[in-house]
Amino acid sequence: MSTREQRSALQAPLVTPALETLLLAAQPAALFLLDSAGVIQHVGGAWERVTEYAAEEVIGRTLASILRLPAAGPDGLLDGSGQSTDARLLTRTGVQAVTVSWQQQGEYIAGHLERCRPGPVRTRGGRDLDQAVYCLGVALDGGQGQHVDRMVSLASRLAEAICLPDEQLREVRWGAALHDVGKSRVPQDILGKNGPLTPEEFEVIRHHPAWGLEIVQALEFLTEPVRTAVLHHHERYDGQGYPYGLRGEAIPLSARIVAIADVFDALTSARSYKPAWSPQDATSYLIAGAGTQFDPWLVRVFVLDVLGFTAFTEQLNGAAFL
Repeated sequence: MSTREQRSALQAPLVTPALETLLLAAQPAALFLLDSAGVIQHVGGAWERVTEYAAEEVIGRTLASILRLPAAGPDGLLDGSGQSTDARLLTRTGVQAVTVSWQQQGEYIAGHLERCRPGPVRTRGGRDLDQAVYCLGVALDGGQGQHVDRMVSLASRLAEAICLPDEQLREVRWGAALHDVGKSRVPQDILGKNGPLTPEEFEVIRHHPAWGLEIVQALEFLTEPVRTAVLHHHERYDGQGYPYGLRGEAIPLSARIVAIADVFDALTSARSYKPAWSPQDATSYLIAGAGTQFDPWLVRVFVLDVLGFTAFTEQLNGAAFL
């Protein structure tokens, strides 16, 4: 062996599997390998640190069961190559904003994801406008300040749990505050009726989302997601809601968030026609309605991250949530 060959041999040490493992462990990103159906086959890098799941807990599950893309949905990972800087990862301690990239490699999909940094805080002017919208919501919702308080709190916490950016958080807050302003046009004898509504009375109630939209349309500073939260918060995930019978993710995200907060607060509050339900019974109702009345992903986040009801984890691992 020549001197040059000896020097090259010294400068190129053998890379053993153990060294490759050390190199992968130093990766700041969580690495994953999916089959053509989106089922996790292998994970590596900083997987456990980023996702809070051990490899054996996720291999054999779909990545879609813990990851949501903002627009296309988890199936977007099955379409060639791409990147999202605003995906949502469901971890053990809550929902985290992540950046995810993926690439088709033959019959597999290889990719990685990393956690995002938090966004900016609200300004004083933004807080003042929040208060003005809140006051309008209370005034036009029959003075039900406590209901509006709880609605804004629950919807905002759910929006924060899925790591929505600052602008969308504000839209959810405003949509929650204004969601029932259309009830200002519903006769009080119907709203406060001590018993079941007649079909004719219920038909009047069904008009309140459209009436609400007519009211908020005059506020030019309100963005479209705020208006759609008012108009569509009684749509159902299976398309059987009103006023337009929208289905699944065709229902705007702001409306899907407000719908869950609205039903949970309605169930756990005493009304003229019913006593208050326990939070546990109301949670069971949300879980039973996941995939039919409600977005199952949002129900899972609401129960585990907003309410902190980990006792329902087994029920939330059912087919409707995967």
